[in-house]
Amino acid sequence: MSIIRELRLNDGSVVKLDDQDFRRFWKTRLFVHNQHVCLRDDEGRIRRLHREVLEVRDARIVRFLDGDPRNCSRGNLHILERSVLATARPAQGACVYKGVSPYRGKWQATIRIAGKLKWLGSFTSAEEAARAYDDAVLEYRGRVGVLNFPNRPRRRRKEQMEEAGEYYMEENTNTLGQAVAG
Repeated sequence: MSIIRELRLNDGSVVKLDDQDFRRFWKTRLFVHNQHVCLRDDEGRIRRLHREVLEVRDARIVRFLDGDPRNCSRGNLHILERSVLATARPAQGACVYKGVSPYRGKWQATIRIAGKLKWLGSFTSAEEAARAYDDAVLEYRGRVGVLNFPNRPRRRRKEQMEEAGEYYMEENTNTLGQAVAG
């Protein structure tokens, strides 16, 4: 696990970097431009720090997983192809939430997995259906998926962790309840 260090900017705010990147950029003059931490390259062009950290210089997109442009640690950055972002457009139907639509006086949540539509259930409010959609996105697409509530933590819930732990314990014990090597 890498150490996260803070580098102070000219305006007094800080940017978070991994230790290896802190050592790369600690002498560089960093500044904020259009809400992103930037630097100037040798030719005087403005470069965004998060793209320089991952050394992305093509048309791919670097996304902040926690939504904070001041957190440029490698664990918080994810590279996306532009085609993936095209599928992340906002909902265009009767509801403002992605994956939610009206259904028999209630709201239904659906998600498309491997080209097939999976029905997640019907809910009394659009927000409940949007949360169900977000849960499915986290389950099927992981940290890369686009959420209706992006400020929501992208970690597995405690119940899921416990279920995974119980499954692991059941799988690795014999009929007498003793642990199995290996």
